[in-house]
Amino acid sequence: MNIEIKTPNQLETMIAEARKAEQTSKAALLRDGRAVYAPEEHARRVTAIETQRRQAVDAVKSEVLRRVSEIDEQLLPTDIDPVTSLKGDDLTRAAAIAGFVKEDIERGDVAAKLRGVIRSNDKAAQAVWLRYLSVPGERGLSRWDGEVQQMVKALEASVRPPDRRQDALRERQSTLNKIIMGEAATNFLQTKYGSQVIRTGRS
Repeated sequence: MNIEIKTPNQLETMIAEARKAEQTSKAALLRDGRAVYAPEEHARRVTAIETQRRQAVDAVKSEVLRRVSEIDEQLLPTDIDPVTSLKGDDLTRAAAIAGFVKEDIERGDVAAKLRGVIRSNDKAAQAVWLRYLSVPGERGLSRWDGEVQQMVKALEASVRPPDRRQDALRERQSTLNKIIMGEAATNFLQTKYGSQVIRTGRS
């Protein structure tokens, strides 16, 4: 089977199998704890075994990174200003009320007005309130109590409906990134504790 059509689990298993093959091949170079071959030949064979493992692992890592990059190109940013999705009269109204909404938020006059915005079908008001309540940092959502935070989440679900395709892409990318992180962790452990540290692939 071509590496391009293998599943993430199969790719991870390929790395584990390459490392197990390295361990088995190195063990065959010893008998009763002593090298079977003269030092120069032993070193040559160890290098060849390690090169074979490295090439196999690098091929998998390259394929994983290619897929991660491919997904990156399909993912939409998660911090898009909700107002940019408005059109026509809604966009015009959003521009007109933006200053007033910002003043309400700066005064802390949020909970009651936000409840009214959520109950309304005013797309412009919902988008503007979400814009100013979801900014990062101290002046963003974290400054409000749990009730307001829950209302903002409800508002976000209304203004930005879940995109199942985007969610699936992010989950797939997360799975692929775990393969790379797992391989990096194994390299660290082998460097620190020796070549007996071998990862086990998932079935």
